[in-house]
Amino acid sequence: MQVDATKVQVNAIKVQVDAIKVQVDAIKVQVDAIKVQVDAIKVQVNATKVQVDATKVQVNNLCVHRRGKVFF
Repeated sequence: MQVDATKVQVNAIKVQVDAIKVQVDAIKVQVDAIKVQVDAIKVQVNATKVQVDATKVQVNNLCVHRRGKVFF
């Protein structure tokens, strides 16, 4: 009787372990999706940096320097 009860407990634990493995796999998928989002954000940040640099160049081109003074 005790052996049968132990077998049932072992089987229940195996089912729980399998369920945890499924959850871990789902978390891995979510982590991968987050990594893709982070990469996309990095691309956006780099594009923004390029725009900021271009704007700085435009501002510098708009400024006219005369005798040490800046005129717009």
